[in-house]
Amino acid sequence: MGKAARNRTRAAEVRRAAGDRAPAGQRQRGVRRLPAAGMPSGAAASADSHSDALPDRFLPGFTRGQAGLLRGGVMAAVQALGYRAADRGDHIRVTGGPFRGAGAQLGFATLANKARCLPEEEWADMTDDHVRQVIAAALQGSSTPGSLGYAGTALRERLFPRFIAPQRMDPVRLAEDYTYARDVGGLPLGLAIRRDQTSLLLGDIHLAKAGGAAEAWEAAEANLFAAGIGEPTVYGKGSAAVVLFEGEHPRMASWLAYPQEFLARIGLEPGPLGVLLSVPALRQIAVQPLTEHSTVEHVAAMLGFNRILGEHEVAPLSPHVFHWRPGGPVTAATTVEPEGLALTLPRSVMEAVAGKDSGAWEVPASVQAAI
Repeated sequence: MGKAARNRTRAAEVRRAAGDRAPAGQRQRGVRRLPAAGMPSGAAASADSHSDALPDRFLPGFTRGQAGLLRGGVMAAVQALGYRAADRGDHIRVTGGPFRGAGAQLGFATLANKARCLPEEEWADMTDDHVRQVIAAALQGSSTPGSLGYAGTALRERLFPRFIAPQRMDPVRLAEDYTYARDVGGLPLGLAIRRDQTSLLLGDIHLAKAGGAAEAWEAAEANLFAAGIGEPTVYGKGSAAVVLFEGEHPRMASWLAYPQEFLARIGLEPGPLGVLLSVPALRQIAVQPLTEHSTVEHVAAMLGFNRILGEHEVAPLSPHVFHWRPGGPVTAATTVEPEGLALTLPRSVMEAVAGKDSGAWEVPASVQAAI
């Protein structure tokens, strides 16, 4: 989806009530089947049509018919490459060739996000392209364990910091295979290289090829700082204004880990209360200065803004808001607690935003409704 199309979608979302939203590009279309034995063809067609229109069990926001189109496209693409494919509901199992034993799993999270941005007639080409890239990356790793295709200077000049979406990686795997990753406000930040339309994350086993963790981080940060940030888009007015920077590269969100450099690059001087930051998707970062005029409602507005931005993204990252002020670390300004969504700003900032006597350690209902 191009920038103009994304902006039109966002404008419609902002004007529409929260309960009226539906994924972009989502249209009901059934999968044609043969009439069931012993049932009149018209009755069978009616039953199939009704079944296809029901919500799919494994793909939220998709009907059974739409999910069937995606699954069928993935299986056809896998089989076209010479491998066996088995539908497991929430993923496709790939076996054959180097994919021995339990085989490999192809999930639907990225495909579903891409499909929401496209008309159904374009799903087949999108699915085929996605499967080919994923299989190619898996084949490289399986044929040469630990290989990224580059080493030394060639690898370092391609590195960039990249967040690992918590919902996309098992915590055990993250803890065991990415011990070098850094925590930024609760989000794990790793290192990656870009290949075509996919990113390959570096695991611990790859760091030696880059000269070690220290050299890898130094190179990745230098590459990030040398890259452009893009043009800003301002949403809202006055103290409620949110400035969004977005591009087509997943390094954009990584600026969250380097707020001082980011603000200096965009020419924003933070006040004593600092700034609110958000990364709705890997290719986006948004900022809102905190001033004496800021209120809890500004936090609520930014949460709602994040939700709209991330809803149609291929690589969503976090619905939360983060806080930074000079001299301190990046921290999560909103977190999910057992009792619900909580506002977790530093006390001095909390008192300025919510009032000294408010006791606002939990986010009001207006904010909770925004996430």
